[in-house]
Amino acid sequence: MLWAGLAVAGAPRDGICNVREYGATGDGKTNDGAAIQRAIEDCAKAGGGVALLPAGNYLSGSVVLRSHITLRILPGATLTGSRRMEDYNPPHLVSMSGAENVAIDGGGLIHGSGDAFRRDRDDHPYLLGVRPRPSPLLEIADSRDVRVQDIRIRDTPGWGIHVLRSDGVAIRSVSLVSPLRGPNTDGIDIDSSRNVRVSDSYIEGGDDAIVIKTPKRPGAPVGTAENITITNCVMTSTSNCFKLGTESTGDFKNIAISNCVMFKKPGAFRAPISGIAIETVDGGTIDGLVASNITMRDVGTPIFVRLGNRGRGMAEPKPGVLQNVSIANVVATGGLVTSSVTGLPGHLVRQVSLDNISISMKGGEGTAGGLAVPELADHYPEAWMFGTLPAYGFYARHAEGLTLRNVRVRWEAEDVRPAMVFDDVRALTVDGFQAGTAAGEAPVVRLHNVVDGWMGVARVPAGVRKLTEVTGEGSPGVRVVDGAPR
Repeated sequence: MLWAGLAVAGAPRDGICNVREYGATGDGKTNDGAAIQRAIEDCAKAGGGVALLPAGNYLSGSVVLRSHITLRILPGATLTGSRRMEDYNPPHLVSMSGAENVAIDGGGLIHGSGDAFRRDRDDHPYLLGVRPRPSPLLEIADSRDVRVQDIRIRDTPGWGIHVLRSDGVAIRSVSLVSPLRGPNTDGIDIDSSRNVRVSDSYIEGGDDAIVIKTPKRPGAPVGTAENITITNCVMTSTSNCFKLGTESTGDFKNIAISNCVMFKKPGAFRAPISGIAIETVDGGTIDGLVASNITMRDVGTPIFVRLGNRGRGMAEPKPGVLQNVSIANVVATGGLVTSSVTGLPGHLVRQVSLDNISISMKGGEGTAGGLAVPELADHYPEAWMFGTLPAYGFYARHAEGLTLRNVRVRWEAEDVRPAMVFDDVRALTVDGFQAGTAAGEAPVVRLHNVVDGWMGVARVPAGVRKLTEVTGEGSPGVRVVDGAPR
């Protein structure tokens, strides 16, 4: 076995330092943090190795990992965070800074003792009022070649895993479960980092399950998030399942999410706000994102794409750029809020394609409404920010080069709004559109100020009074091909 032939303290043999040999008790009562740190330091002095936690419950405050160290928590072992904030310096249970070739693995459990840092409030959706807390629980800062694998993480006080300004981080086969009512209990935050891979993991939390961000920090250069993949993951949240932004001062490049499942957990006080949320509102550029093979159940808004102008950290707010986004092979059922792609007047979302998308909405809206949707340029971006939108399935405004192929929408409860509305859209292509349901007097599709648009309809329900309505002085060159069988 890997941990056979354990060394005496101070002389690691075969690169293994068993924390028991350094005074750790594993009784769940004694603070074993100092013993665990001694094992790490001893292994580091020997050039690297494994700090081993065999079966037991190891209560601990902050543990800092060094280069070439693996923290191995075996099955039957638990690293339990102290319930006293004074035991955390830095304010994380496990952290590294400026390290390389580091791993956390082993099949064991990390328990954050998050309940010790929250004040419970049953009368509010979130547990309001947090005490000072160790957050993020796992901090990977300014490091490279890091692996987090085969670990269970439970009850984080705040963020779960934070990847900050790091390069070459792999997170695999991680089960991370935090309270859905916990404030800011994000799952995985990938922050101004590159070459990051997240795969084969289950994420559950009270804030974004997986989020990629590029904030501006005082005295630090703005970073870029690039070359990031997320695949084969299952996510649930009471915020967003997968999000790019909201913090978006830096740029986002070459990002892919694929083969993922998103859902509302039974008994959760609310559904995830969005399944896929793509947001730049602080001047950054999103250029090159693919989302594919995604299934969602009872997620509030399946797709939310937003170019705004909040301008956090900017002396003078200025919209960024959002372009070259492909979303394909998405099946969403039980949606609550209309999916949308929205830019700003004079600042258009460009080259977004949606292919083979099937969306089933709860529906139930009895008023068709008009096109007077507020801009809310400087508002925090969230899928419900505009209120009730004028379409039940899909709404787009201030976009150019927007393509929808084989998009299918329907409702469960009668909804009198159009299936889709396009407002101030240039170079629009809708090919193979299918509306499974329609009611009332409104058209199935409304186009307002659409320049150079082409729409090919594959199927609409029988009895539809009006397929399309084209309005606005800026609607030249719109061609509608009705190939719908009756």
